[in-house]
Amino acid sequence: MSKKLLFVIFSFVLIAILPTWANAQSAPANDTHPNVLFIAIDDMNDWAGFLNTHPQVQTPHMDALAAEGVSFTNAHAPAPICGPSRTAIMSGLWPTSNGIYTNAINYREDVPHLISMPEYFRQNGYHVMGAGKIFHAGASRIPIDAFDEYGEAGSSSAPFTREELDIEAQKPFNLVVKNGKEFRLPLNGFPADRHWRSTNTFDWGPVDLPDEMFSDTKTANWAIDKLQQEQEKPFFLAVGFHRPHQPLFNPKRFHDLYPPESVVLPQTLPDDLSDLPRAGKEYTKVAVTSGLHKSVEQYGEWENAVSSYLAAISYVDELVGNIMTALKMSDYADNTLVVLWSDHGWHLGEKEHWGKATGWYRSTRIPMVIVPPKNQLPEGFEPHSTSARMVNLLDLAPTIADMTKIPIKKEWEGNSLLPLIRNPDQEWQTYTHTTFGRGNHTISTPRWQYIHYFDGGAELYDLQRDPDEFVNLANDQKYAEVQEQLHQYLPKEPQWEYFVRYHNFKAVVPADGSPMLLFNLAFQNQHNEETSVTEDYPHIVTKIEDWLAKEQPDSKYLSMAN
Repeated sequence: MSKKLLFVIFSFVLIAILPTWANAQSAPANDTHPNVLFIAIDDMNDWAGFLNTHPQVQTPHMDALAAEGVSFTNAHAPAPICGPSRTAIMSGLWPTSNGIYTNAINYREDVPHLISMPEYFRQNGYHVMGAGKIFHAGASRIPIDAFDEYGEAGSSSAPFTREELDIEAQKPFNLVVKNGKEFRLPLNGFPADRHWRSTNTFDWGPVDLPDEMFSDTKTANWAIDKLQQEQEKPFFLAVGFHRPHQPLFNPKRFHDLYPPESVVLPQTLPDDLSDLPRAGKEYTKVAVTSGLHKSVEQYGEWENAVSSYLAAISYVDELVGNIMTALKMSDYADNTLVVLWSDHGWHLGEKEHWGKATGWYRSTRIPMVIVPPKNQLPEGFEPHSTSARMVNLLDLAPTIADMTKIPIKKEWEGNSLLPLIRNPDQEWQTYTHTTFGRGNHTISTPRWQYIHYFDGGAELYDLQRDPDEFVNLANDQKYAEVQEQLHQYLPKEPQWEYFVRYHNFKAVVPADGSPMLLFNLAFQNQHNEETSVTEDYPHIVTKIEDWLAKEQPDSKYLSMAN
């Protein structure tokens, strides 16, 4: 064979294999790097069948998923509110590190320097798809480079619009026609408590409309369609459900599962708030993220609300089941890692509170399940396992990277849970923490829930003896040593020099000498800490600054006398 002919043959072979070789350099091989199905649920507390919490909740599909993998029974949120929790999960950094404490977050504009988890998987050769609520807020706030494809973001208010939920339009009610049927909003029949909001979302009730009119059904169907398509690269498919976020509007058949007259309400005590510090009472009594407990009781809607929340969970459960059925019927049944989680918990009257944004167990604990790909089961893994070790949603990014064999970013502050998936009972960290506003933190251990507020107030609960957190032990000297030990685990927050209470005001003093932040806790929206009111109260700022200059206190958490 002549040299010329050999050269021609070699050239043709090179031309044929070059594209394949190039793709292999930019995309991990499917048989080595498994796909990821990443299922996010909004505002779902630990009411799941596999966690054995609420006695009536029906979650057969989530239970089946837990039976295939590992469920983490001591999983907690980095923050008990959507914006900071999801920013922490997506950035891999605690709120105290990424600086996001509130829902006033636009990831694209506020933290563009933080490579998000989806973007990182794109950089490592994955085809990244998403739909529904993954980041906080709408599609315009999603990082530009996070997804190759993004379906409809949807809305938690569907099948109604924000305009139809407008508070002014609901005085006293707004008659809305959908699909030929009339609906009188608000469905629960009582006026909004959060008057600083433009819409009334503290509402619930069955909605007898086709499933396709609900955004979560659209999200699930979009994801199912993607699982039925041929994917050339390993994929990362993020599916974000809005339910059970309020308003609790669900297809009627799910409400039928929970007749209000027989629903089991959360355990409460008449004087449960008597042993709380001032900050604790403020956080439970204000309608920050939902409405007021006294309104729910006044209008006799507690049973209906709990029924609707349970219905929302069962609605999402069915959608999870639909997606899992599609996965098992697809070409990706054996090589897909499945992760299911909720961004934080939710109160339904516990501590006379509705919504989230507190440091109590009901806000911090969440369901979390991880199912390894069937063709790459970790050594030692056994299905239907549970791990009681202390874990956090911040652990998701390093865990997924570890299980898909891509590098774990050194900046991520969580831990890979792969060792616990191999051995759920192995030695692990003894605590995790949750941050709910600047200077407010909860330290969670298997036994204790320690809550420390910005002004030095504290709560301590023995979860083994008092799982409903009725008895605050923080002022009991018998538990001083326990409290001192837990106090050492509080995040340091070096960016803040002082937290100061003065009357209803919360002052946050930066360590770099920049202007003080001031929040008036007498107003509902100020508990969100989204907007400083220093310009409205210059005399308060001066008074606090003068006091700090004079006293030069050693403590970081301060309460200033009148």
